[in-house]
Amino acid sequence: DDESRLNFIQRIENSLTKKFQVSCGTDSAGREYDSITELWRNEGYFDKNKVPNWYKKSHDYWNNEKNVPSTIDGMLGGFSVLTERDLDASRKFVDDLLASRPDVKERICSNGGRASECGAGIGRLTKGLLLPLGFKSIDVVETSARLLNSAPGYIGHDDATKCNFICKGLQDFDPDADTYDLIWVQWVVGYLNDWDLCNFFNRLGKSLKKGGIVIVKDNTCNEKAYLADRDDGDITRSFQYLLAIIKESGMRVVQLESGDDMIRWQTDFPDDIWPVPMIALCYD
Repeated sequence: DDESRLNFIQRIENSLTKKFQVSCGTDSAGREYDSITELWRNEGYFDKNKVPNWYKKSHDYWNNEKNVPSTIDGMLGGFSVLTERDLDASRKFVDDLLASRPDVKERICSNGGRASECGAGIGRLTKGLLLPLGFKSIDVVETSARLLNSAPGYIGHDDATKCNFICKGLQDFDPDADTYDLIWVQWVVGYLNDWDLCNFFNRLGKSLKKGGIVIVKDNTCNEKAYLADRDDGDITRSFQYLLAIIKESGMRVVQLESGDDMIRWQTDFPDDIWPVPMIALCYD
């Protein structure tokens, strides 16, 4: 209900304050907000006289072929030139991560394991990352039926037989417990409001097999807590803002034997691209 959501947002704002981080932000129209609460209130939440259209905006945007062609360039907002750099960094991250999770690596090697790509679009990461890792069963989850219908053709007929194509918004995606060895969530968390993102992470955590991992890779912003895009219903959060939501969800960042958190940054993108962390999460 609205009261529990407001309390949740207040905890996020308090968490940022304790870390000497701001909770103010701006939107694509140039409007300044003093708090996270103010943003979501402006989007129609916490007001019984308004019907929020946050998800409708993003759904309409991604379902429009003119906005998002069913191509790699469409998936990356015109930056298809970055796809190999992105995949290379992700492969190195997963390789190092699996070295610290031998039980998961063994399951993948022995029976193929099971993975999911959330917010998959046409399955760019399924084809370029998850299938080459050796997964034999992959749930490809995407809210746009138009994009999802293009996924089998992009992935390829033989490999598409290893995939289950699920047309569902991530705010409604509720996988069974003890299902996945690895879940990849990239460039999509900004389309969920804060409480739905928290609940989404919690459900993913419960869906992991023993030793399973969720990897989040997404844009983050500096200076302010967020930048909200009013056109497509998307919020770019600061790194600390994202971590605060993850903590609320009950998930935690994977720690290596060295004691270091399994967090790395994409270092070879152009300077005008948002900072992109890779964060490995577990629920055990």
